[in-house]
Amino acid sequence: MSETSPNQTHNPEQHDESGMPSASTLRQRVLSLPTLVAILIGAILLAFALWRIFDFEWDEVWTNIKNVHPGKYLLAIVLYYLSFWFRGLRWRLIAQTADVGGDNGKNIPGTLALSGIILMGWFANSVAFLRLGDAYRGWALAKESKSDFPSSLGTVLAERVQDMAAVLILVLAAAIWLTIEGDSKVPGWVVFAAFVLVGALVLGLFVMRVAGERISRRLPGRFETAYVNFQKGTLSSFSGKDLPPQLVLGIVGWLLEIARFYFVADAMGMDISFGIVMFAALANAMLTTIPTPGGFGFVEGGLTGLLILFGRTDNEAISLVAVDRTISWLSVVLFGGILFVVWHAVKAKKSTSSSPSTAD
Repeated sequence: MSETSPNQTHNPEQHDESGMPSASTLRQRVLSLPTLVAILIGAILLAFALWRIFDFEWDEVWTNIKNVHPGKYLLAIVLYYLSFWFRGLRWRLIAQTADVGGDNGKNIPGTLALSGIILMGWFANSVAFLRLGDAYRGWALAKESKSDFPSSLGTVLAERVQDMAAVLILVLAAAIWLTIEGDSKVPGWVVFAAFVLVGALVLGLFVMRVAGERISRRLPGRFETAYVNFQKGTLSSFSGKDLPPQLVLGIVGWLLEIARFYFVADAMGMDISFGIVMFAALANAMLTTIPTPGGFGFVEGGLTGLLILFGRTDNEAISLVAVDRTISWLSVVLFGGILFVVWHAVKAKKSTSSSPSTAD
């Protein structure tokens, strides 16, 4: 019996017939030239910032890192990974609203499984170029729910729109908080960036709704079907009665990320205004949209600069960002990578055991 079988399209290690990005695609992208170039660019920018812009002492930075309170650091990790459960629950509600897989959403995986897929998607975004993790999530949901890839990917886009809406709400709340405190100047670029990102996504949805049919007619047959399904999955994810709880879950997820950053600072003995913590954590999230793996180089440099703008010393800012990134990036690579390997090993074993024992 050869290695290929009639059930090959169900193997998560392969491309399926619709060209969905698979586990093997992700492995190829991690070591691809664009990914390596993106990492190099991020490394060069970060090295330039460390040697030419920031004025710090390595010994003091290392001392700050070594003195982290382990209990508070562990609490920051727990809160961060708790946010994935809320994100998984929100994604499940979105997928149910879009009726992914049909049968009134009965084929949609549970909250814990979707939380795991989100973590694996974030792992992919942390190690590959151009946010491949979002496409991977669409592929995984399609596989698990027996749906089509474009419709499943549409729910990921809908989730991203809600994410940016939640970020904008919290950025405005942080700006009001800082204004009331009066101790720090509100960085206008963060507020502006949040408005631009939300505006771009809303504009995209508007164009999709009013001109989607005309767009689809101009596409070749295969792409027309994919676009129609993508549009359906995206637009049908938004429902008047279902939208409020989805937004609330999204805001809770982001508040847990803010709490992570707060307890990292607290673990390092830094007394930072909660308004500054909110701004820093949300700026971190927006900087990760830059298409280097995990926002590498841009997150570290941008977040360090923001904290210095808020009055932290260069040593404090670099130390805080370094420790926080061990959670928001390195731990995702570690735990997400382990889950990715185990998940696909289990799926491959199930696929093999369900294959015919003899060749045709």
